Amino acid sequence: MKKFVIVAALFLLLATITTLSAAPAVQAGQPEEVVDVLHTHYSNLFVFRTERKYLGALVEVVASNGEVVTAQRLQRRKMIIDFCDVKFGEYTIRISKGNESLEFTYVKK
Repeated sequence: MKKFVIVAALFLLLATITTLSAAPAVQAGQPEEVVDVLHTHYSNLFVFRTERKYLGALVEVVASNGEVVTAQRLQRRKMIIDFCDVKFGEYTIRISKGNESLEFTYVKK
C-alpha cells in the first residue's frame, strides 16, 4: 500500500511539473492583441478596446467609396461606433497613431 501511495505521489508531481513547464512556452508563442473587437448582440454597433498606447489615436470610419464618414480622436481605451444612421454597405474603421495603423471592416446589412 505504501508503494502505491509513493508511486501515485510521484506521478502527480511529474504531471504537475510537466504542465507548469509547458505553460509559458504556449503563452510566449501567442501574439498580443493590440485592439480587441468586442461582440455585442446589437447588429449596428462596432465596439473595440485598445491598449493604452493608442490613446489620442485618430479613428476614422471610411465608406467603400473612399468618403470619410466620421473621424475623431480616441479619448478612452474603449469606443463604440453606432452604424444606425448610415447607409447599407461596407465600412473600414482605421485606427492610426504615429506610423502605426490598424484597419477593421464592418458590413452593414
